[in-house]
Amino acid sequence: MNLRLDTRFEEMCLVVKVAVTMPTKVRIKIFDEQRPKIVFTDRYKTVTSDYAFFVRMPITSKSVIISVYDDKKGNSPQSQDNNIKVVSVDKTPLQKRIDVVDIHNPTIAYFLDFAQRFFFNAPYLEANKSYQSDNGEFMIEYLPTIKDSRGKEMTTPARISRMTGRIQVSKSQFDNYTIPMRFAILCHEFSHFYVNENMYDESEADLNGLLIYLGLGYPRIEACEAFLEVFEHYPSQENKVRYDKIKNFIDNFEKNNIVFR
Repeated sequence: MNLRLDTRFEEMCLVVKVAVTMPTKVRIKIFDEQRPKIVFTDRYKTVTSDYAFFVRMPITSKSVIISVYDDKKGNSPQSQDNNIKVVSVDKTPLQKRIDVVDIHNPTIAYFLDFAQRFFFNAPYLEANKSYQSDNGEFMIEYLPTIKDSRGKEMTTPARISRMTGRIQVSKSQFDNYTIPMRFAILCHEFSHFYVNENMYDESEADLNGLLIYLGLGYPRIEACEAFLEVFEHYPSQENKVRYDKIKNFIDNFEKNNIVFR
């Protein structure tokens, strides 16, 4: 079933309460009403009786469509679904931790403005084109795919030049990501060059990027999904260790017990 909601470009945390008559893998997808490729969340939960989905949305559009349906059966009109019921949809205040993000730092401020405009519009932007921030400090090369030095296509969604700070982004990868997933990836790349003490340290970039991402109120589950998506293409013990650190950092952030190492 699809429900329409006016969001008026306001930040919020949506609380979508559902109830089922039998255990069901319930999927919730929220996307822009006018431009459906702009997806704010796409997740599922196996619900046995009732459940409340909390969807953090630091960035929204004028209006959104909330799709709630049985993941096995697919979306269908509310009149044809006798199992899932949307009990309520409530806008609640978005909790942020601005104290952990130096938003007054000009470099971070310009990056946030540039990055959020880019990842919001990414599905509708042209590939094989470069996009630059208003102050000229940041540039994204938006490519159909990212290729290595031998011309072989890579599955990485983004990478940053350690020489110039220029970021390359794969449109084929970003088109399949939600808005929060794209931001998590961009925060990681940004941190390599502009925040890290050791530019080459992946785990340091993971945690520095997450500090920005989580501090601004972006959803925790999508951060995990973004890194899992990347690590699935590059399975290794090193990436397993990285993911464990990421999960631990997110869990501690939720408890207001931020651990860097």
